[in-house]
Amino acid sequence: MRRLSLAAALMLLSWQAPAGAQTVTDGSDGRRWADMYELPAFSDRKGQEIIVRREGYTVSFNPKFRIPNWVAWILTEDRLESSVTSRPGTEAFIPDPKIPGCPDRRYNYQKYRYERGHICPAADNKWSERAMAECFYMSNICPMSVSLNHDEWNDIEEKCRNWAQFKYRTTIYVVGGIVPSEAGKGGRDIPAYVGENDDIAVPYRVFKAVLRNDPHAGWTAIGYVFDQTGHTEMMTIDALEALTGFDLFHNLPDRTEYQIEARDNRADWSGCSDF
Repeated sequence: MRRLSLAAALMLLSWQAPAGAQTVTDGSDGRRWADMYELPAFSDRKGQEIIVRREGYTVSFNPKFRIPNWVAWILTEDRLESSVTSRPGTEAFIPDPKIPGCPDRRYNYQKYRYERGHICPAADNKWSERAMAECFYMSNICPMSVSLNHDEWNDIEEKCRNWAQFKYRTTIYVVGGIVPSEAGKGGRDIPAYVGENDDIAVPYRVFKAVLRNDPHAGWTAIGYVFDQTGHTEMMTIDALEALTGFDLFHNLPDRTEYQIEARDNRADWSGCSDF
């Protein structure tokens, strides 16, 4: 059997998904897995997630809750300046063809006055018809209150696009998702589940973390948590990891990861506290 050199073996592994992850590659932007700095570490617990890599994002779908654990993607100036396509109508929401048990778009959020909230937003995917279509797969959707979806969650989406396209003009690595320990438990005026059969978990809180590397600030990252009422907290990535249980931005070199995740980096992000 032909043996690979150490360098060749490491290169091959960097193109493959981590061992043990239940993954499907249904598209790619050409980057190696190891170069996708937006990715959290994959779970090593069976049944916790299904990973699907797509043209515009990577999703970790939770089969138990029937919503994403997290979705990760990048924002670039070039992508945001391209308008190959526009946002489609509500008929674009469809089950994910690669994920068994993914909800159908017809489930009844209206019963609880909740909406289909994108984790990776449609406005981040105008650069590709395929990416736009895939961001409407229900595996990229979480139940969100009307106020959260239209106000604070929309505000952070717009901030991220502004940082990438105008303020810093560099790649922004983004990951958003749920706080798993709180999903499906409900709260005051917040349902535990929605859907025609009440089998789609409502996340009590959702999060977003952003990362960039530029000539002035170097590597820097900040985290946010939002509850369904719209209450917003900023925190370090270490604090966000402790809350969610996810190992965020784990493809960064270890020393860099430790440094930026422990720091309060809000001074590096213009307007980050304006909500």
